[in-house]
Amino acid sequence: MSIRRHLVNLSLRRMNHDRLTVVYLSLSAFYPVLKPSVFPDPWANAALHLGLAVLVWFVPPLMRASGHTLWRLLGEIYLPLIFPLFYAEMEHLGLIYFPFEGSLDPALISLEQWIFGFQPSITWSQVWPWPWFHELMEFAYFTYYFLAAAYVWLVMRAPGPDRERRWDALRDFVRDLSVTMLICYTFYTLFPAWGPKYFRLGYVEVGGGPFTAIMRHIHENGAILGAAFPSSHVAASLIPWWHTWRRFPRHRWWMTTLFVLLCMSTVYNRYHYVVDVFAGLLLGALVMYAGSRLGDTARDRLRRRWR
Repeated sequence: MSIRRHLVNLSLRRMNHDRLTVVYLSLSAFYPVLKPSVFPDPWANAALHLGLAVLVWFVPPLMRASGHTLWRLLGEIYLPLIFPLFYAEMEHLGLIYFPFEGSLDPALISLEQWIFGFQPSITWSQVWPWPWFHELMEFAYFTYYFLAAAYVWLVMRAPGPDRERRWDALRDFVRDLSVTMLICYTFYTLFPAWGPKYFRLGYVEVGGGPFTAIMRHIHENGAILGAAFPSSHVAASLIPWWHTWRRFPRHRWWMTTLFVLLCMSTVYNRYHYVVDVFAGLLLGALVMYAGSRLGDTARDRLRRRWR
C-alpha cells in the first residue's frame, strides 16, 4: 500500500512535458534503427534513450517533492539542461529520412526569392560588411544560451511571500520552452533544412571580435546540420522574452533589445533564412497559447489535493 501511495504521489507531480519527453525519447530511440548506416551503434542508442525515458518518468517528480530548494529547482528545470544531448544527436538524426540533397533548403530558397526578390541572408552581409556590426550580431546570437537562465534567475530572486506562485511561473516557462524545443527537434529529424551557409555562395567574410571568434569555434566544433527551419534560436528565445514581459516589467527593455538583435543576427550571420525566423516566432507563440489554455494536469491535481 505504501508503494502504491508513493507512486500516486509521484504521478501528482509528473508534468505534461515530462510525458512528452518520454514520448520523444521512445520514438527517437528507434529512428536510427531504420537507417543504421548513418547512426553509430543504433541499438546502444535505443537502450540509452529508453533508460533516460525511465529516469525522466520517475526522477523529476521525486525531486519536485523535495523540501530542499535546490533539488526542487533541478526537478523543474532538468529538461533544458539535457537539451544539448538532444541537439548533438541531430547530427545523425537529420540524415535518417532525407539525404543532404533532399532537404527543405531549395524550397525555402525559392520561397525567399519569391517574397523578397533576393536572398536576405546573403545580401545583408554584402551591403553591411562592418566588423563592429558583425561582432554585435554574433554577441546577440550568443545570448541565446543565457536568456532562459536569466528568466529563471529573475523568478527565483523575485520578492514576495507566495512561493508557490513563483514555482508556477517557473513551470509555465519550462513547459513552454520544453514543448517548443521538442517540436523543433522532431521537425529537424523529419524535415531537415541545412541553412543558407550550405546552399548559397557569395558570402562576404566580415571581421569581428571575441564573440565572432567564440561563435566560429562553436559552429566549427559543435554545430549541426539540418536544424534551420524553424529557427529554434528564435522560438526558444521568444519564450523568456514573453514571460519576462508579462511578469517583470522593469526588465522588459533589455530582454526586448536582446531578443530583437538575436532575431536579426540569425539572418545577418547566415545561420537561418528569414522564413525560419517567422516560423520560429509562430511556433513559439502557438506553444505558449496552447500551454496557457491547456494548463497542466499535475498542477491541477496538486491544487485539488491541497484544497
